[in-house]
Amino acid sequence: MGKKKREHVVFDQMLKPKKSIPFSIVNKETTQKQNKKVRYWSRDEIENIVKEKNINRSRFYEYSKSEYEKVIRKFYYAFCDNEKYPKIELPYAWLRFRENLTAGEPIRASAGWANMLQGIKHEMNYDWSRKLYLILNDGWVYQGYIDEIITVLEDITGNIEDFYIVSLEFDCMASYCGDGDCVVIYSN
Repeated sequence: MGKKKREHVVFDQMLKPKKSIPFSIVNKETTQKQNKKVRYWSRDEIENIVKEKNINRSRFYEYSKSEYEKVIRKFYYAFCDNEKYPKIELPYAWLRFRENLTAGEPIRASAGWANMLQGIKHEMNYDWSRKLYLILNDGWVYQGYIDEIITVLEDITGNIEDFYIVSLEFDCMASYCGDGDCVVIYSN
């Protein structure tokens, strides 16, 4: 009989309301931590590639954080339809490009990731002795020369859905779309 009594006591204790954290709050905190972790993942990976490949910091570097917003804003206003899409967002920015941009033929990754990246140099009309911006869909901005940008991108392993290699004048760019697995050269 003692056993049955004890089982009832345990069961009765289970019925008592307990103070708990609502699932929505737990889930929100977890999602925010995951997003922050993912956001830094690409930056950390690029930093490791720069170190492993011994890339000269004067030829490729993270752009000034105090200037990120300015570069992203200039990019958005140069290539995106800001009247139709006034909110500046980098993920899937290629869906908001202006219709009057001149676009080249897609350079597909099916020929190989490295070949697609090298195709940028062949298709984009640019003075390669000048620096460019590399803008990642998660908001990181880098500046460097095309060979170093390609070296970094060749070794990247994932989590970059889109990237934009943009001239300093914001008059031409190479846009990579992870959904289409290709690069398209645009000019305005």
